[in-house]
Amino acid sequence: MSIGAGAPLEVTAPSRETPSTHPLDRWVDGVRRRSNSAFAALYEATADDLVSFAYGMLRERAAAEDAVQQAFLELVRAAGRFRGNGEALRVWLFKSVRYRCLDELKRAGRRRERPSHELPDQPVAAHHDPGLEPALERALDALSDKARTMIILRHVVGMSGEEIAAVVGLRRPTVYKALERAEARLRVALEEPA
Repeated sequence: MSIGAGAPLEVTAPSRETPSTHPLDRWVDGVRRRSNSAFAALYEATADDLVSFAYGMLRERAAAEDAVQQAFLELVRAAGRFRGNGEALRVWLFKSVRYRCLDELKRAGRRRERPSHELPDQPVAAHHDPGLEPALERALDALSDKARTMIILRHVVGMSGEEIAAVVGLRRPTVYKALERAEARLRVALEEPA
């Protein structure tokens, strides 16, 4: 399921009537030219959201950071082939991180579990997303990977339905219906006792 270094980067932004004015547009040309400063600025602008997204899938900070770094390494290798604007670049990065997270979950044969027989390297509180209530964390864990992905992209990252559709490979109406179902399941899971 990995995107791989040979995958084309011909992702285009969802069609719109007006030309793109996405915040990442300013770095697209620099990324295509493999400018170190463009990559650094792009990383600075996107890393927090990408790590939050990956953490939501993997529930391990180090694994989330690794997934984001791997996505950027892939982008560096294939940047000259990128065709699209800033929005397309953002979608591509989230899609790449998503595939890496799914690969990691499959490889490890687990769903966000932490062995209880090992002591954490950091205090336990550092393993939880700041501001994420334990009840919400448990409710998110009860969702399927795809449902959790869409909830995180919509409500944590703030992506539009169109962007989510591009990241998860579904049509926009399907995303809206799936989000409704995921939100309903999340509400039910939040009402269940701990």
